[in-house]
Amino acid sequence: MAVLTVTIKEEVTINGSLKTFENISTETVNDIFHRIYGVLHTAESEVLSFSSADAGGVFSDADLDYLRITNLDSTNFVTLRISNSGEEYFVKIEPGDNFLLGNSLVDANAAGSATVSFAAIDSIKAQADTATVNIEILAFA
Repeated sequence: MAVLTVTIKEEVTINGSLKTFENISTETVNDIFHRIYGVLHTAESEVLSFSSADAGGVFSDADLDYLRITNLDSTNFVTLRISNSGEEYFVKIEPGDNFLLGNSLVDANAAGSATVSFAAIDSIKAQADTATVNIEILAFA
């Protein structure tokens, strides 16, 4: 077992005055996954899978505590497709930006229903904009 500490800190100077915002959280984790992955622009690639139980390269639905995907490129963006049970949503990660999740539950609804029904993520796929892009994946469960 290990203790994960996540610190998110923003600093901005407004009219010569520095404003700082910081949030620190801790989680007990058992598994760590870290990978630098080359995402193609010619086709979508699955970068993470989720299932009911842990397996090689597959996270258990119930266990994900923290996920960060960082676009390491300085020019091209990456599109993520987050899918679950026939629903999906897309996220654009600009060069140098991050995508964060604190668990593996989502709801996507094109009809705009006011009823939320969370379901576990099945997969996260990625595709680069106009050239291959390296992303960093860091996940704790």
